[in-house]
Amino acid sequence: MNAVGRRLAGVLGSLAAALIAAAGCSAGGEASGTGGAAGSGATGGASATGGGSATAGAPGTGGGPAADASGTAGGSETGGSTAAMGGTSEAAGGEGAGNGGAGGAAGAGGAGTAGAAPTGGTGGAFPVGDEFEGSALSPDWTVLRPDLADVVVSGGALSLTPHGGALWYQASQGVLVYKLVTGDFKVTATVHARRASNREQTPNQFADVGGLMGRNPSGSSENYVLGVVGYAEMNQLAVEHKSTTNSKSTYGETAFTADAELRLCRTGATFTIYYRHPVDTGWPTSVAPINRADLPATLQVGMIAYTGVRSPDYVSIFDRITFEPVGAGCDR
Repeated sequence: MNAVGRRLAGVLGSLAAALIAAAGCSAGGEASGTGGAAGSGATGGASATGGGSATAGAPGTGGGPAADASGTAGGSETGGSTAAMGGTSEAAGGEGAGNGGAGGAAGAGGAGTAGAAPTGGTGGAFPVGDEFEGSALSPDWTVLRPDLADVVVSGGALSLTPHGGALWYQASQGVLVYKLVTGDFKVTATVHARRASNREQTPNQFADVGGLMGRNPSGSSENYVLGVVGYAEMNQLAVEHKSTTNSKSTYGETAFTADAELRLCRTGATFTIYYRHPVDTGWPTSVAPINRADLPATLQVGMIAYTGVRSPDYVSIFDRITFEPVGAGCDR
């Protein structure tokens, strides 16, 4: 082949190589674009803390998302379950990927929409209170140690009649009708302490009392704070407060009547018990705040009744109970 032929062959060879490369780029670009749809969604999820999910970034739908494979993120956040759900949608790409991105964004805030809503604290949804209309306790309540009391709803009130040996003191227990509450709260109840044999008379036996409690739901020992009214440990009608830590109880009492509106308020590690006559307004009287930094965020909060005698003649009667955010303050 002469020089002109060799030069022409070289030019043709170069042209063919360029055409093949161009075709490859076009195909690769299209594949990348397909992956890009899922990838962009994954990026939306991932950008929220790595959000969404590796599912979205899995290399199966195209090349680009490989960079998003680090999107296993999300799961470490409270809202991680939402991000994971979004990630599943992202695997399908397009619109599903966008949903995954939103889930990831929620994850970044630490509480995605799939995360369990708090049952208390600032902005949380609180349990519903009760005025005990009807003839049975609402299934919204849980009863701890139902073997230690008669639990009856009748005449617009809840009656807790403790059995002998039902005593909230040290490691011993009584009945607790409760709901779970997380974070800061104030729970208020109207309580009447009476003899079970004659509800016109006030109690006169040792430690015949009832009221409110916030209790650690787990652990091998008893940890709680309570406020009660009745015939207390000093053999007088009184409001009593008690704090039990690892089954060691400390308590005190203030002379009062057999009828009281009680409030137990939590702000962080501080618990305050307020009391007043049912017809009063405002909360001018409380016991000294009790600091319990050991208690967890979520507590069993509700109504109790107990007795210090083996053959009790006692009933605690609750007209109503309410759960509220702390809002402007415990005494508001």
